[in-house]
Amino acid sequence: MPETLEAFLSAVHRTFTEVTRKAPDYFAGRPLRAAGPPAGAEEAVRAAFGATLRAADREEFTAVDRLLDLRRTGPDGTDGRREERENREDGEGGEGGDDWAGWRRRMDRRTAVRSARAARLAGVMDRREARAAGSRVRYRAGGQGPLVVLLTALGHTDEVWYPLAERLLPGRRVVMWDAEDAAGPPGPAERRLDAVDAVLAAEGVRSCDVVGWCSGAQLAVEYAHRRPGAVRAGVLLHGSYPRTATDPASAYERNLATVCASVAARPQRAGRALRMLTGAGGTAPLPADEHLAAVEALARVPPGLEAVLRHPFRDADALVRYSRTLDGLWRRPLPEPAPGSPPLLSLAGELDRVAAPEPPAALAPWLAGRHGVLAGATHYSLLERPEVVADVCRAFLDGPTAAPPATRTTGEVRWAEAGGRAGPGHAAVSAGATR
Repeated sequence: MPETLEAFLSAVHRTFTEVTRKAPDYFAGRPLRAAGPPAGAEEAVRAAFGATLRAADREEFTAVDRLLDLRRTGPDGTDGRREERENREDGEGGEGGDDWAGWRRRMDRRTAVRSARAARLAGVMDRREARAAGSRVRYRAGGQGPLVVLLTALGHTDEVWYPLAERLLPGRRVVMWDAEDAAGPPGPAERRLDAVDAVLAAEGVRSCDVVGWCSGAQLAVEYAHRRPGAVRAGVLLHGSYPRTATDPASAYERNLATVCASVAARPQRAGRALRMLTGAGGTAPLPADEHLAAVEALARVPPGLEAVLRHPFRDADALVRYSRTLDGLWRRPLPEPAPGSPPLLSLAGELDRVAAPEPPAALAPWLAGRHGVLAGATHYSLLERPEVVADVCRAFLDGPTAAPPATRTTGEVRWAEAGGRAGPGHAAVSAGATR
């Protein structure tokens, strides 16, 4: 069936909202391009978003245009129609007619309601407690169904999970906790793995699915190795791992490893290291070149997340604790899978400036080709695109197999080929300098 104007505008709305949240003036002097837009799209985009839409060949696309193109159609050509149906289920759909500005306001309201619901998640989840090696693990739990354990990155709070957890809750029981609530003797990594055992015991279950983000992905791999019978399947989001000299690594990872090793050995250096890691602040103007500007706009961290993302670096004492833990974790090589090890899937960000999108060689045997790269995404897709990440997680955890999961938003993910490297699902984009 032909693409409807509302389905097309739903894809525009997602793209426009994501870009302008990070770069409010991006569309002030730059057009949005689309190949073969439906009739009336130029006028509707101007009325709804105040932006200019141009019909163009894909060879002219910027990274922003390419993202819109990927969102227009899924593997069965129904992504836009799916969003259209969801809009109507939420009472926000219906053809805009001549009132596309009103349609856009309804869409904005729907997005705001969903964001507010995620922000209130902590208040509606149960606060529970488990005992691990003589100490307490305070965690949040909600929902009914198969248990999903969310493993937070070192130094972070469970706040990073709220948008994703809110989308995983229907049909699942989700548990999460602050990373520092699982710290302590006998050792940082072992203590965090003990915490998973303790939570499973407190929940009265013998097995779970695990989802780990950043350094939490390494903990997910280690737990799958330690307790293969306790893990059904796992998803590794933007994993940051110990890497050998031959593994691809981001400049940020290399710098962070050096800084953390230095602070762990000499805590008195924490103050100076803190200034190096947090930087001077401020946002540079977008480049004049339109293609570079599109990449930079997508690669930015959206405003409002700074306090959440800088939690490990909030003060010198926090940095010392974080440095000791991360340095110790990255000195542990990734374990090799054994017979009976659970299936794991990796999802990376094309514009991740924190963790290299390519997994280290030691992780490849765990993945068996199950590695995807999310188009135009940063290290924080669980906060920026929770609907896509939840779609991938649900599809894989519902039926973990050797093949990539069949998701409703597959168009945004470039899946690995048989050799393990992500295939040419969409054109590569240079990530530029690290943040």
